[in-house]
Amino acid sequence: MKTFLIWMAVICCGAVVFAALWPRQAVGGAERRALAEGRTIIQYWDRHQGHEHDMRLVLIDEFNRSQDKIYIRALSVGFNSIMEKLLTAIAGSAPPDLCSLESTMLAQLASQGCLMPLEGFMASNPEFAQDNYFPHAWESVAIDGHVWGIPTTTDVYCLLWNKNAFRIAGLDPERPPRTFDELQQYAEKLTIRDGDTLEQVGFIPWQPWDMTGMWGLIFGGRLCDEKGNAVCGNEPALVKTMEWQQSFAADPNSANNPPYAMDPEAMSSFTRSLGAYMSANNPFYSGKVAMMAEGEWQVTFIPKYAPNLDWGVAPLPTPEGVEPMVMGWPCVVDCIPRGSRHPNEAWAYIKWFYSSRPGGGPSPASDYCYAIHNICPRKKDVLQERFTSNPKFKVFVDVLFDRKVVSLPSMPLIQFYTDELERQRERVVFRKTTPKAALMETQQKVNAELERQRRFVDLSP
Repeated sequence: MKTFLIWMAVICCGAVVFAALWPRQAVGGAERRALAEGRTIIQYWDRHQGHEHDMRLVLIDEFNRSQDKIYIRALSVGFNSIMEKLLTAIAGSAPPDLCSLESTMLAQLASQGCLMPLEGFMASNPEFAQDNYFPHAWESVAIDGHVWGIPTTTDVYCLLWNKNAFRIAGLDPERPPRTFDELQQYAEKLTIRDGDTLEQVGFIPWQPWDMTGMWGLIFGGRLCDEKGNAVCGNEPALVKTMEWQQSFAADPNSANNPPYAMDPEAMSSFTRSLGAYMSANNPFYSGKVAMMAEGEWQVTFIPKYAPNLDWGVAPLPTPEGVEPMVMGWPCVVDCIPRGSRHPNEAWAYIKWFYSSRPGGGPSPASDYCYAIHNICPRKKDVLQERFTSNPKFKVFVDVLFDRKVVSLPSMPLIQFYTDELERQRERVVFRKTTPKAALMETQQKVNAELERQRRFVDLSP
């Protein structure tokens, strides 16, 4: 009886999920009117939430009003759950017609046959020419001879600093650190302790995000070889990356800790007390963290959540002996899932969204990037005066043209890979393992998982 009840519960849950995912013909009065007009209703799953999804809705409404053949129904699915829901929907033959997701997810979904290639749609439209895009953005969607998505937004990380904290520490508020040595010197001066309690931290490499993969690339390392296999365990630059991050946590058994190093327990307690990211209690906004590696969206967030903050932005410091680089973060992309009931209509929307408006006006896609202050993946879009006229946002734009751009590899397991790097980074920081051992374990796990998947799906380059 117990087994029967368990199976019944599983079946009922599956039915609820399937019913929720199955595309309904019409929802609400606007869609019923669209059906009465003979329109095709397109279901669009958006990985964005909050104000970012709201801006999508504004532009989708513009599209719906611009013609009488197609009606877009947009649903905010969210970053954390879209992968699982999309796989469930595709397996149940009920995928959305169109979806947005991270390019790190795209690589995995494309390798499993979950997405439609788009180059056939793109061929006759110069708006989608490869040369229009930043190379890292194009490489995030062009995999194994096919294009699986259209880049919507991309990101770049720079150094943000609290100018008032600099003044209090006796540092020039207009002169941020330019090298890693200076970054560590500034971190020492900006770290304030009250006995064993941390009042302010100068810099933490993994706050607000763990970016071990990014730091490894900026240190001059690589994550994969030409065949797509993980090589981090054999990369000296990756070992240096881990050692550098480890130096920010004091070794209780050593008398030679760097001056900026923090007691691991105190740091752990401090990071648990940090406020919510999208709020006035963000640790950078509230003055608990004086410097952070952050993205261009802060040009929108800081005026909203901390309008009185006196802050600056500059390119990330450069490790000694390494060519100055910038991290072009993976893109958010629009894709057509395999099994879409209306791929031609889905492409009609994509074509509208990414094309210049009549008379040469900016594309809706560039309007979207401007509204949420993300970097446009197309070079001509991000060079529009409305982006470059903001001196802080211009720093993020200029660095993409002034420095060598590196990005995470477009491999099917890149999300798994970066998650494992994050887990091992934490173990290194708390000295549960060594940098070399952590990276070798990561390499072995990633390659073992690649080999396991290759038994079922051909993931060979």
